[in-house]
Amino acid sequence: MSRRSKLLGATGSLAVALCVWLGWHLVQQQSQRQPFHIAFNEWVGFGPFFLARDLGFFGELPVEFHFIAVEGDKRAGLYAGRFHMICETTDMFQTNRDSQNFPGNIVFAIDESHGGDGVVASDKVTSLRDLRGKTVVAEPGQPAHFVLQYLLSKEGMTLKDLAIQQMNSPDAAAAFIAGKADAAGTYEPYLSRALEKRPGSHLLASSKDLPGLIVDVAVVKEEALVQRRQDVHTIFGGWCKAVAYFKQHRTEAISTMAKAFKLSAREFEDTIQGLRYLDCATNRDYFGSGPSQGPLFSIFNQINKILLDNGLTSVVISADSRIDRSVVAAVSSKEARP
Repeated sequence: MSRRSKLLGATGSLAVALCVWLGWHLVQQQSQRQPFHIAFNEWVGFGPFFLARDLGFFGELPVEFHFIAVEGDKRAGLYAGRFHMICETTDMFQTNRDSQNFPGNIVFAIDESHGGDGVVASDKVTSLRDLRGKTVVAEPGQPAHFVLQYLLSKEGMTLKDLAIQQMNSPDAAAAFIAGKADAAGTYEPYLSRALEKRPGSHLLASSKDLPGLIVDVAVVKEEALVQRRQDVHTIFGGWCKAVAYFKQHRTEAISTMAKAFKLSAREFEDTIQGLRYLDCATNRDYFGSGPSQGPLFSIFNQINKILLDNGLTSVVISADSRIDRSVVAAVSSKEARP
């Protein structure tokens, strides 16, 4: 073989190798540009996600948000891979399960209800025990519904002790105002509206009295956590930066977030009075660090027991099998570096 032939052969091999590398690199770039889809209901607790996107805190990762009102639709989207992440309260994540083998792990905490959900009662109801046999309206799957269950459990009672009627939260408040119910579980702004419009009514209890119980969390399917782990880190890192920005530039942050929910800045400000955004440090405490598990684990197990007692789930679910601390641990360690 001539030197020319050898040179052509070597050049050809180099060209093939270069094409292979370019093809791999192109696939990697395309993969990195694939949108990351997040679904949640239209709740202002998720506002910092929009803030993170608009301020570029997700870097080059394209993120798309989906307002999904029905819990079953969110779950179906997660299971089918249409959504990489869904956001809901810890109790919603555990409600209506008939098998332990359902997809999804909790990877970080978003916001805590701090008075935004509660139970209003008439002047005939002065304590939880007074609810026995009374007409109570609430929306299953919503935080106020679980607040009611939790409070009843403290008195050795369940929903079976009430004349419970199911209706959506706005309608529950309207029914209470109209005198068609003795108590109602609902959320802001309907909570305050019910108190204002029904004479003699009072707040029986709210999430402000139950710190750490009603918390929105990010849920990711196991496959997505494996295949797009770095993107999940980017999402949580962007969330952390957005909450930090909100604390330092509240007025500007509220103006940006309010637009995503078609609210005025004043309306948005009023609505978030009943919640607390959870930053990176709070997540680290809530999930635990090192060998020590945080309070989320015991709260998760407590929620499971209450749901079982009320017939709203049929399986025992271990917190260890459903809470993944790796994302919070990885991102918070970077945030802590000087």
